[in-house]
Amino acid sequence: MSKYNNIYAVNEWSAEVIEMKAQGFSTRHIARSLFSNENYRNRLNAFFKREDIADEIYHQACQIELNKQIETSVSGNDYTDWEVKEKPSLGEVKKEPRLVPFVKKPTILIIADTQAKSEEDLEYLLWIGKYIADKKPDIIVHIGDHFDMPSLSSYDKGTSKIEGKRLYKDIEAGVEGFKLLNLELEKHKDYHPRKVFCLGNHEERLDRYVNEHPELQGTLGTDKLPFAKYGWEVHPFLKPVEIEGIFFVHYLANPMSGKPYGGSAMNILKTVGRSFVVGHKQCLDIAIRPTIDGKQQLGIVNGACYDHFESYKGFTGNNHFRGLTVLHECSDGFAVPMFVSLDYMKEKYYE
Repeated sequence: MSKYNNIYAVNEWSAEVIEMKAQGFSTRHIARSLFSNENYRNRLNAFFKREDIADEIYHQACQIELNKQIETSVSGNDYTDWEVKEKPSLGEVKKEPRLVPFVKKPTILIIADTQAKSEEDLEYLLWIGKYIADKKPDIIVHIGDHFDMPSLSSYDKGTSKIEGKRLYKDIEAGVEGFKLLNLELEKHKDYHPRKVFCLGNHEERLDRYVNEHPELQGTLGTDKLPFAKYGWEVHPFLKPVEIEGIFFVHYLANPMSGKPYGGSAMNILKTVGRSFVVGHKQCLDIAIRPTIDGKQQLGIVNGACYDHFESYKGFTGNNHFRGLTVLHECSDGFAVPMFVSLDYMKEKYYE
């Protein structure tokens, strides 16, 4: 025989239902025990989703856990690292950390290739900076190719495409774009994320040019670009940076040829065997695979976060994802990915 006959008489059964839920009983068990009807579990689930009810369940569950820890401590176990307070109120329980030590898993935001050009509007870099300032990730990684350097392109050398291109304009555009990217971040004096810049092959064009013209050493080079001015740590072209077990680099190079690995993100993940995020390739591709030790690996290719079209790619080639990658809960070589399109940022921040 059921203890309660009327599921709509909430005031009659709410206290006991909340107490059982806080103790860890399933909704099915509660429905069967108190109402003798498992079909009531949907109504109970709706009840549990109410904000005030969820808060009360959370409060009672915390109190139960607190009492258990106090009892264990009294029995002789050493819990000198715990900070135990006497009978916290509901508000205190919600704000105070649980007794189980909690280590926050960082959020990493990855900026794909931004490719600042002198002939293009650079406002999109302002949108990116505003989004970052709003969300405040723990770590920011620019995957490279911010400075486009078309005047130094080996592909266009000797063709009409390079006509009128000037190195000083390329550098000015990149400097101005980087200023816009950091502008909003500079306003938030209390926000101090780690900022990582992985040099791309377009920045490498400048170092390669200086190497071919040694008389320019000391006057030009990626070391003269304003990364340090805005607090960015710079990592060499093609040298992966490991953060939380995930490797970040402009592209992963075949050690035999030095060329980028081709194929899908899954093919690359199977080849390198470690979690990674790369840019370079104008697309969005993601792969997740389990490993033999019960963990998971993640591979992401996201190589475009600019607003202009590239003439060499044509209409179809320009129809690719443009935006950011955000990795939540980064730990031990895995994270939960989220993607933010440049169109979304444009709609939100366009002035």
